[in-house]
Amino acid sequence: MKSRVVTRFRLNITIIAAVVMVAASANVAFSQQNNRYRIQSLFLYNFTKHVKWEENTGETFTIGIYGNSLAFAEIKKNLGTKIVWGKNVNIIEISSAPEVSQCHIAYLLKSNKKKIVDLISEADKENTLIVTEDDMVDDGAAISFVFVQSKMNFKISKEKIEQAGLKVSSSLISIGISV
Repeated sequence: MKSRVVTRFRLNITIIAAVVMVAASANVAFSQQNNRYRIQSLFLYNFTKHVKWEENTGETFTIGIYGNSLAFAEIKKNLGTKIVWGKNVNIIEISSAPEVSQCHIAYLLKSNKKKIVDLISEADKENTLIVTEDDMVDDGAAISFVFVQSKMNFKISKEKIEQAGLKVSSSLISIGISV
């Protein structure tokens, strides 16, 4: 009888330890995701300092996010109170090509690659900087975040930026991977 109680107690302790380990690893993964989106939000903000929008109409500077609610929340938290080109930053969630066209920056995160390619091809990219999380410069993005030797960097296409009617500084091109 006593050995059953001890065995059951050990089993409960093992289960509790396993649950704690899983919860801890999930928390680390969540924290790493938030940190990645925090860094990406800083990149997005710095892009605004090196790209010039000729048509800067409207009362706000709009950054649209597609494909990830965690990224949306983190970017909104980090950039929602910033001022860009003398305007308050407005962070919106994107779900369609017309919404992409309403943004100064459209940030399309990893999700369904076909949907992202469709959004890029269907959107009126005039006056919109298309940024993707996955390497999609060949698919129409102007800037794509990439990892080089475990460090975040970005590929940049001067041609695609200029096709959108935007001007980009040579300093931004020089720190990215020009394609």
